[in-house]
Amino acid sequence: PLIEGLEGVLLRPPSGLGALLTAGKADAVLVSAIEVLRHGWSYVPGIAVASPGRTDSVRLHHRVPLSRVRRVALDRNSRSSNALARILLERRYGLRPAYVTRDPSRRLSLAGLDAALTIGDTSFRRARWPYLDLGTEWRKFTGLPFVYALWAYLPGHPRARELGAVLRRAKALGLSRLDEIAAREAKRLGRTSGFCLRYLTKYITYDLGH
Repeated sequence: PLIEGLEGVLLRPPSGLGALLTAGKADAVLVSAIEVLRHGWSYVPGIAVASPGRTDSVRLHHRVPLSRVRRVALDRNSRSSNALARILLERRYGLRPAYVTRDPSRRLSLAGLDAALTIGDTSFRRARWPYLDLGTEWRKFTGLPFVYALWAYLPGHPRARELGAVLRRAKALGLSRLDEIAAREAKRLGRTSGFCLRYLTKYITYDLGH
């Protein structure tokens, strides 16, 4: 919904978007919130990809009991979800596993692993192993929603106000077309429109408080 009606949008894995921003090849990027914090980038207020709790799209699959998890695969395309997984494993569950990264385009396998993170469409596939929904786990741990992504731009951008206005209009348009977007994405994913609409309205939110 946040990119509805926008022109000149490049669809790339979120982990690579920061490089486009710093190289001056993009005015703004919808990037992992953790990257905004790490780099001190500016961000458009009032807009986010967030979740009040359960997401169904950020999952940690584990083939052994959680207390025995020693080797975890993170997703090379994400930053916020990787940080979320590490915080929960280490601070909520007191674990100190070794981390590796996996290519999310390949079929999920836990061979040689105790657990693996999936995000986005991959998480919608039928799960072979038990899993933690990390949005749910964060809510239980902190009592707060989790912010996954923000519209970021470089500090001092000469058209920051204009950028914000354009992106807020796109958000408003997207929210007015949620039924249409859900139907469109259902065809792409091979899921029902009801499933997609529930995800876009119940599990994901688009506002950022102060």
